[in-house]
Amino acid sequence: MPLVGIIGTNGKEMERAFLRMSQGNISCYHITQPPTQKVNVLVATEVLPVLSRLIPSLGQEDYLVINSDDKEIFPLLSQNKAKLITYGFNNRACITASSITDENLQVCIQRAFYGIDGTEREPQEFPTTKQDESAESVLAAAAAWSVCENYSH
Repeated sequence: MPLVGIIGTNGKEMERAFLRMSQGNISCYHITQPPTQKVNVLVATEVLPVLSRLIPSLGQEDYLVINSDDKEIFPLLSQNKAKLITYGFNNRACITASSITDENLQVCIQRAFYGIDGTEREPQEFPTTKQDESAESVLAAAAAWSVCENYSH
């Protein structure tokens, strides 16, 4: 089973959204310092000091999910060996939001990619619910969930 780690000031918010999407079947936690466990899916919502220490520890079988709207993260990617999945509000991201209301966020997979279980995630839209989380937090959680989704069924 994959272990998902989230780096960012809204990490607890994203963790709640991710656990709701995965129905609590996938381990996820907010990273504030280098973890003692190996993370398979690292979600980086912003550049924090711990991020530069974790990116080089990711292997080719791991995933790095980043906010493509945050250009500060791009210099760190030269150290990355993991599969890169981007999310954001720009149309160049792998995963974007196509519609946002007060209660829901319509997530769109723009480009096909292979999830952690080896199956292809084809372009599609799927709805997610927002509770107390921001649209950006739900979008980050949805990106991580789409990498892991077959593990939650």
